[in-house]
Amino acid sequence: MAFDAGFTRAVCAELSCLLEGAKVEKVTEPTKDELVIICYKAGKTRKLFLSANPARARICITEQSFENPKVSPMFCMLLRKHLSGATIAAVRQQGFERAVEVDFAAYDEMGFTTTRTLVIEIMGKCSNIMFLDEKRKILGVLRTVDFTTSGKRQVLPGMTYEAPPAQEGKIPPMEETEAEFFAKAEAFEKSKSAESFLLANYIGLSPLVTREIAYKAGVLGTEIGAADKNSLFAGLKNYCEALGGAYTPTLLLGTDGAPMEYCFFDIEQYGTGTEKKHFSTLSELLDEFFGERDKIAVMKTKTHDVSQIVANAKARITKKIGYIKRDLTECKEAEKYKLWGDLITSSLYMITGKSNSCEVVNYYSEEMETVKIPLDIKLSASQNAAKYFKKYTKLKKAKEILTVQLKEAADALSYLENVETAINLSENERDVAEIKAELTAQGYISKAKGAQEKKTQKKPEIVPLKFTTSGGHLVLCGKTGAQNDYITTKLAKKSDWWFHVKNKPGSHVLMVCEEGEDPDASEFTEAAQIAAYYSSLRDGENVAVDYTLAKNVKKPGGSTPGHVVYYTNYTAYVDPKKT
Repeated sequence: MAFDAGFTRAVCAELSCLLEGAKVEKVTEPTKDELVIICYKAGKTRKLFLSANPARARICITEQSFENPKVSPMFCMLLRKHLSGATIAAVRQQGFERAVEVDFAAYDEMGFTTTRTLVIEIMGKCSNIMFLDEKRKILGVLRTVDFTTSGKRQVLPGMTYEAPPAQEGKIPPMEETEAEFFAKAEAFEKSKSAESFLLANYIGLSPLVTREIAYKAGVLGTEIGAADKNSLFAGLKNYCEALGGAYTPTLLLGTDGAPMEYCFFDIEQYGTGTEKKHFSTLSELLDEFFGERDKIAVMKTKTHDVSQIVANAKARITKKIGYIKRDLTECKEAEKYKLWGDLITSSLYMITGKSNSCEVVNYYSEEMETVKIPLDIKLSASQNAAKYFKKYTKLKKAKEILTVQLKEAADALSYLENVETAINLSENERDVAEIKAELTAQGYISKAKGAQEKKTQKKPEIVPLKFTTSGGHLVLCGKTGAQNDYITTKLAKKSDWWFHVKNKPGSHVLMVCEEGEDPDASEFTEAAQIAAYYSSLRDGENVAVDYTLAKNVKKPGGSTPGHVVYYTNYTAYVDPKKT
């Protein structure tokens, strides 16, 4: 990733132009690592987004929407107290570091104008957000750092803010002179590459940027001892000039179409090996690069507890199935014990004395072979026969019970796999709340815990996803068991078409049609693609999707949420697509 000091400078220039003079309308804290400051300027509302997440730290204007917690965290409340009605006065970079300061013209408790500063440090696992007063004293911090966390630098409320210590032996590239550059190059280990030399001697440069400078200088991968140092120095100066010029926000896409790298200027080192996408603003670039990552990461955090419950339940049931199958294997011996009992009974006159076995003719076999039967020497022949008949009866009953238990366990495991898929498909807190309510009703979450959550949460409204086909037909898609049941058993009419991925966990999808309507084949494909996308095979290709009229789909009485049966259907093979 390339949110280095150069990218930080470019973002600051963009934010200064768009936000200076903007009035703060609202402050929210969607997650423990993120802040959103909603601002208004010149008739337009913008969302300033700050993230201190170690994997996705950044500052930009975003178009994303966020779900906020029911109770705002203390840091968020502190910012609301000081920044309500404030105006953004300046956005600047700290030196040439990955740190941004946003000054606010605010009001103190007495109503006098004052300055408040929000500092975001974009430094990997050390990323943080601090709130300062006019004397640079820390009023609040997103993530406190004390002596137990760091012995070099503490960040605590009440302390005077100090910038992160500079990297020893490195200077900003714009401060470098030609003479010093050549002296450093001569002193550097000759066998190391030109890009390694840049990375080791100048602060604020990411590996992507150093490779690009070396590539444009024609020395990428060349040992510094053999590299053209004049070209390399010229490339470094060209980079410095680009910091204050027109930016070209560039996104690099891998062969699979996934975002790979980004930068504030055009990247040429990959040639035709990657696809490039340019944006009008750096904020749009960051939204594109991090948008889907953020959604996945946030939902993973919000679903962690329920995912753990499902995983534990699956582990228990899988273990139970193993025990049941072991016991069923033993039940296969039941007929043998019945045969032994019958043979002993029919041969009582032949079995005399005390012996630990007997040999009798198997009258039930065409071969009439001799069978050796173990005996308990403490029991008579008739008592041994009774013992084997009792064992036969016990195993026969056990087999009936275990067969039922095995089916119930298999159904429960199938249900949990569907819930697991629903968790992975969750897109908001409402989906998660539905899943928790469903698991509580099924007994996987304790009633006491469910009742406690109900005190703070309203019963989730069942709202399936809605799409429209190219022919104008409404398509409904459920992501949870409750939504699936609602679509299939409440909303579906006999004339509607029902879709579901074949033999795998997935959503119920319904294409709403009037009686006698015959949708175009392309519309069936679109609905099938939605069913494939909202299933456990989302990342697959040529996915089999069953479809049939809704009248052919039945829900067995007492079955788990989302479970249905159908016997008449067609099958389409499609690539998953959200449409």
